[in-house]
Amino acid sequence: MDSQALTLLALPLPNSYWVLPGRLLAGEYPGGGSAEMSHERVGRLLEAGIDCFLDLTHEPELAPYEALLPAGVQYLRRSIPDHGTPAAPAEMTEILDSLRGALRAGRVIYLHCRAGIGRTGMVVGCLLAEQGFAGEAALGELNRLWRQSARSGVWPSVPETPEQVEYVRRWLPLPSGEPDPLLEPSTLAAARGLRDRFHGALLGLATGDAVAAATQHRRPGRFTPVGDMLGGGPFDLPRGGWSDDTAMALCLAESLLEREGFDARDQVARYRRWQQQGHLSATGQCVGITASTARALALAQWRRQLFAGTHDPAAQDPESLSRVAPVVMYFFAQGPTVAAEQAAQAARTTCQAPLVLSACRALAQALHAALSGRPKSSILAAGRSGGSPPADASPFGAPAALAAALQAFERSANFREAVLGAANLGGNSDVVAATCGALAGAHYSAGSIPGPWRDGLLKREWLEGYADRLLTHALLGLG
Repeated sequence: MDSQALTLLALPLPNSYWVLPGRLLAGEYPGGGSAEMSHERVGRLLEAGIDCFLDLTHEPELAPYEALLPAGVQYLRRSIPDHGTPAAPAEMTEILDSLRGALRAGRVIYLHCRAGIGRTGMVVGCLLAEQGFAGEAALGELNRLWRQSARSGVWPSVPETPEQVEYVRRWLPLPSGEPDPLLEPSTLAAARGLRDRFHGALLGLATGDAVAAATQHRRPGRFTPVGDMLGGGPFDLPRGGWSDDTAMALCLAESLLEREGFDARDQVARYRRWQQQGHLSATGQCVGITASTARALALAQWRRQLFAGTHDPAAQDPESLSRVAPVVMYFFAQGPTVAAEQAAQAARTTCQAPLVLSACRALAQALHAALSGRPKSSILAAGRSGGSPPADASPFGAPAALAAALQAFERSANFREAVLGAANLGGNSDVVAATCGALAGAHYSAGSIPGPWRDGLLKREWLEGYADRLLTHALLGLG
């Protein structure tokens, strides 16, 4: 590790040290002697970007702090006895696999035990051994990193006990003898970038949906353009509330993850749960369901059909476009062609018109390009691969909605411009802005979404949670 890079990073807690600058911090228990102190200390770690805590203590050992962690922050417990070593090598392997999995998902990790000396030092030492610092070299590198910690002034070397030192000394590196590529700076940066784009896609979809709440179903050119996320509209949504477009996308994401793949029957069951019980709704109620979607769900139930969407070529319902993003994210590792076909399959549960399926395929190609970090020109080319909407296409159908979303994205210099351009079209602006928001969020990344909009989203923790789960699946597929 670069010593200069380490010194440039502030330590949120004095008794801590960076193992991987900006990615893996090791140290003492984050809780304090009082509730106020615990809140303050955990807050400093969160402000430093920590979004995954890996706790090596046993459950009754210290007062818990998990309740202080906001939604979206991951907490893992992998216990090792105090002053001890793992009972079997498989236990250390599980801990190291947990670290690598979180790093692969783009997380920033805080690894800790009680004092940050024994168990934490032993785990860091074994991680370094798998990075090519075998035996004494791993201990030497560990103690070089340890000098960042204020506690090194009174405890000059780690781990704490002779048994823990010997455990590191004898820990076998990876069979290849090569550093784990997951921990290479270029790989970590790529994973972090992919996570920002995955978050951007789902947060962007919901943000577009929420911004368009005030403009949907309004006649184009007959209303004052909006410049902010306001709420209201035909469903009287609260500020930050989103409608059917996002709720059905989350139902689809949930199905893909829980069923470990495409299951049309399960998807329909979750859509019906949303329709009847408000499952995965921002407000706890079904909001914005269209007549065609309700009809398809009813037919699926009573006729026991997997795909009950209409085949009528004149039916060009655009709602399926809003459900493309989670499909592309889940099948990301399999490439744009597979993602596009799966997106078309997902559309068939509510609409099977050829123009709708073609629009979903084109959008899937564009979203895959955006999630891959390709330039805007490539994203637009992919989105327009199906050609312009036919002359007889409905101005409110899926082909027209996709064309409008692509145009708003093309004309934008940032996320805000893209979504406002789509939302102020009126008509079916909820679908257009949600579609544009997913594209713009994936391209410009989650950090480009204006803070007040991002922070104001209802159930933001759901969106980020599903984005992380979809990302984890994609990364496992990418190897």
